[in-house]
Parts: sequence; structure tokens; C-alpha cells
Amino acid sequence: MIEPESHPVAGAALPDGVRYVIVGAGVHGLSTAWHLARELRLRGQGSGEDVLVLDKTAVGAGASGIACGVIRNNYFQPAMRGLMAHSVAVWESDPEAFSYHPVGYLQAAPESMRAGVAQIYSEQQQIGYPSTLVEGEDDCQAYLRDLLGDWREDAS
Repeated sequence: MIEPESHPVAGAALPDGVRYVIVGAGVHGLSTAWHLARELRLRGQGSGEDVLVLDKTAVGAGASGIACGVIRNNYFQPAMRGLMAHSVAVWESDPEAFSYHPVGYLQAAPESMRAGVAQIYSEQQQIGYPSTLVEGEDDCQAYLRDLLGDWREDAS
């Protein structure tokens, strides 16, 4: 595996041959390359220099370089709720630096989860985490129509 200090620049010539190619220099690609190189060395089947990582742009330039996925605060464990509230506060402190683009979070739950979701809502209010609890089919439909102007529920 090529070490960071000798990393080729964009447009550099590729080697004539290599045994392993990992496509993508995000967290998964780099982890895969590192573990593969390590395993090859441990088994005496290679030095690790026979693992090449390719990326269309740069290391961590895609999803691995931004706060992606779901950032939520509806955990049942109070410690997790506190941790997430703190984390969101950190991300909101400098959204540009952290590439934080909040879009909201909506949870729809079946009747069997009503008590648990209501408990989460109550505990979110206790730690000052803003959230809205909407219960009942008619109220949920009205909320979604208000929130999403083009909301269309399936009447079937």
C-alpha cells in the first residue's frame, strides 16, 4: 500500500500491474485497503504495496468527508439522547466547517410504539431538545399536509 507521504498526485501514472485495486478512498475503501495489506503481510503473501486505492477525486472527498446519514435524537437510552443533543450543538456551532446540512427528522411509528415514542418526546423536552409529537391519524395527516405542501396520502 502506498504510504501517505509518497502518495501520487492526481494524473500520475498508474503502475504497470498490481494484484489488488480498491475503488474509493473513503472510510470504507481505505479501511479495506489497510486491512487487506495488513492481512497479506501477516500471511506472508505480500508487502502491502500490491494494494492500490483509486478515487475519482481525493481521499475522503465524498460522503466520508461530510456529516452524512442520519443525525437523530430519538434514542431510548437517556445517555444517548444527551450525547446526540451535545453532538448536534457542536455541528450547529459551525455548520460550514462540519458540512452540516440539517433537514429534519421524521419518525412514523405504529400504535405498539406509542408509549415509547411519547417517552422519548418527554425526555427530549427535559433536555431542551426541540421536537414535535403528533398523535392520531387525522392530526398526522394534517401535520404532513402542512409540513409538505404536496403531501398526498394513500386513501386505500
